Amino acid sequence: MAGVKRGCLAWLALVMSSAVFAAESGAVQCPSANFAEFVTAFTANTDTQPAFIASPVMESSVVSTGSKPRVVQRQVPMLSPRSLVELSADYIAKSGLSLQVQLPNYVFVRDRKGEVLKVFTFKFGDCWKLVRVEDWSLEKVLSAQQGELRAAPGARALKRGALYDALTNESGYPADVQLYVSSLDSYLDGAAQGNDQAAYAAASVSLSGQPRLDNSKILELYIQGSQTLAQASHALSGFYCDEGEYGDPRPCADPAKSLAALKRSAAQGAPYALNDLGSAFQRGTLGIQDSQRALACYLAAANKGEEGSRTNAEQLIAQGITVDTAKPCLAHEPAEEPQALACPSKNLEAFLADFMESPAIQKAFTRVPMKKQITVDAEPEQKQVSTLLDRSELVFPLIPEAKTRETQGLTLEVVDKSETSATVKLQKPDTGYQVIYRFSFDGCWGLDEVQDFSI
Repeated sequence: MAGVKRGCLAWLALVMSSAVFAAESGAVQCPSANFAEFVTAFTANTDTQPAFIASPVMESSVVSTGSKPRVVQRQVPMLSPRSLVELSADYIAKSGLSLQVQLPNYVFVRDRKGEVLKVFTFKFGDCWKLVRVEDWSLEKVLSAQQGELRAAPGARALKRGALYDALTNESGYPADVQLYVSSLDSYLDGAAQGNDQAAYAAASVSLSGQPRLDNSKILELYIQGSQTLAQASHALSGFYCDEGEYGDPRPCADPAKSLAALKRSAAQGAPYALNDLGSAFQRGTLGIQDSQRALACYLAAANKGEEGSRTNAEQLIAQGITVDTAKPCLAHEPAEEPQALACPSKNLEAFLADFMESPAIQKAFTRVPMKKQITVDAEPEQKQVSTLLDRSELVFPLIPEAKTRETQGLTLEVVDKSETSATVKLQKPDTGYQVIYRFSFDGCWGLDEVQDFSI
């Protein structure tokens, strides 16, 4: 009997507290029927927010289920305070988040790195009420997969961008557009940490138009990616021609740079770039028409298994074109030869000051073939791979200028020097990004080798 009495009292207390809350909620006046004005009031006063939240509310979030995240949805009678913390104007101001109102009834909250993305949907009756909360933030998912993420700079941001991109297939409007934005933000974050794959992905996502970066930024990203990625060099070649405009065919905007980037892609191992070089030489679309070099490129691509290249080669042979060993596919172009420049200085510090700020000086005082070592992801552990690069295979500047280093948080220092040799280290503090440049003196200083220890 005592238990029944206690149960009745508890039920009565619950009913009374609910009635009090309902009375208090009813006493709160609607701030505005105008959605933007309502959101301003809603975020400024967290005490009155419960009066403008529907019950039940639909919640969705991304959870880790092995290698592929899963979107989980559920109805809840009441939102937890944690679900609403990003809708506090004070919290937004202190945390560096941004809040965007999109008519007719959406609010987006995000950060600049792609780590936070929440979508809030409201519905209007007698006033606006929050009916749906979508939390697309991926930091918990990435933490669950931490063992799969390498310590390379930007690896986490690169993975985050790829996951956002994949999640667009599991979302509807307006979340899909916002996921593209967060994907781009994540890739840009990875690129700023020195990750070439993230730079290439950022440029590619941006060219899809969601959203579109300035051409100067896209070019910067492609150049960064082209340092190690054949597909980025190939994309850079196309961008030099079309500048991101895919409408009616037009002459290449910068055929010399496009040709250099395409040759670099081929030298980095892309058979499709060899085939495209063959087409460019055959048709003269990049400023040089040479059927024998076209044949050399088609044959080189065919030897690497590129589909269609052997047919292209056979068509040229049927026209009487023969192989000329003096005209290899990746031969130097006259424009690629460095201009004769005077030694900037025999003093190392003065030489480096000019070398780092001038691509022309870097091109003139880089000795070829230049040795380059890169770190590749292999099992059971990462390893260094060496290659010798001709001038046509190099993309300048090899050392970013001061403004770029400052923007990307990079530091540069001379770590070892003698009368005939010097070692310079470029790094991003507190990350695994590190590149070593080795110089030697022979009448003037010159760059001999680059060792890239980041993936």
